[in-house]
Amino acid sequence: MSSAARKVTLYTLPTAVSPFVQRAAIALNEVGLAYETFAIDIYNKPSWYKNVNPETKVPVLTIQGKNIAESLIIIELINDLKPEKGLLPSDPILRAQIRFVIQFYDTKIFSAGNNALSDLSDQGLKRYVDTVTPGYARINELLLEQASSGPYFLGSRYSLADIAIAPFAARQKAIIGAVFPNIHIDIIDKSPRLKEFMEGIVDRPSFKDTYPGDKVIVDDFVEHFITNPK
Repeated sequence: MSSAARKVTLYTLPTAVSPFVQRAAIALNEVGLAYETFAIDIYNKPSWYKNVNPETKVPVLTIQGKNIAESLIIIELINDLKPEKGLLPSDPILRAQIRFVIQFYDTKIFSAGNNALSDLSDQGLKRYVDTVTPGYARINELLLEQASSGPYFLGSRYSLADIAIAPFAARQKAIIGAVFPNIHIDIIDKSPRLKEFMEGIVDRPSFKDTYPGDKVIVDDFVEHFITNPK
């Protein structure tokens, strides 16, 4: 295999604000797979990028001469390349439970919350809390089904569930704390297992090493969703 075919490239954003890209970066760091990054300006995408990903989204992982898109597909691929790292257990039931909690978080908290935040009035912010609270209640139940304590979804064992959720949890906390200080998602503080999980998944070195910092996240949100919404 040529050196070009062996090279691993992660297509990302210039400021590393994307939670989807961070999913891939965390997984790569966890398994110790060396890679290069190439930043794509999503507001001024180069024409050649369509040859990498016809949908022109990030992340894309180029590996063994192939371009693989979509963050959840990428992190499962990374696990498959280094299964000895155990980011997905061998037990098929646990694997299904991990996939379920990821999909549940994406649908009931991330997507539902984003839809609710389209209205930034006081009423809209209340609707956001009302929307995500039942989702967090269910996440807490799923956590307790796995283990009585964490800090991760499976208890003390780190997995793709933690990788997939952490980038979104961190961004939500940073943006709410800085931009919407009147929002309080009380169920997190009232649920010890859930609170431990939310704190534990962002305390992992692989997360910290790939996170651009709260200020970068908040500044990007304010610029693109409040000051100059598109």
